[in-house]
Amino acid sequence: MRLRARILALAFPVIGCASAAKHLFTAPTVAFRGVVFEGLTPLGGRLRVNLLVRNPNPYSLSTSGMTYELFVRDTVAVARGLDTLRRTVGGHDSLLVSLPLDVSLRGILAAGSAVVGYGMVPYRLVGDVTADTPIGTRRVPFDQKGEFAPVKPR
Repeated sequence: MRLRARILALAFPVIGCASAAKHLFTAPTVAFRGVVFEGLTPLGGRLRVNLLVRNPNPYSLSTSGMTYELFVRDTVAVARGLDTLRRTVGGHDSLLVSLPLDVSLRGILAAGSAVVGYGMVPYRLVGDVTADTPIGTRRVPFDQKGEFAPVKPR
């Protein structure tokens, strides 16, 4: 009986901290905002993917890393990337993040056939953002599907 009381006494602070963390941190959202085709390379091409990161918290969040992968037609892996640039999103604010992607020739052909047949490119963007918060580091996954019209470089 005493052992059970000790276990419960130790468990309550841990449960309380986890509950408090849920109330102190709301995960930011990541929304796809388009792709810009920058040019061809000998092995494929170069894109710039634009993402809007929204911070619903009253305090600033910093990112210490992002991983991302772009698919065409939900299954053809076009490109993947890792971004380690430190960015800060203010409390109740948003930030447009532009990420470079090197695209394979196979990915360009898949996107091109989708445009020719349909006029739009169906995509899926998967990844995660590592957010540094006042209560520690949090990994925030994202997974979005949609369509985009190809945009030429300016």
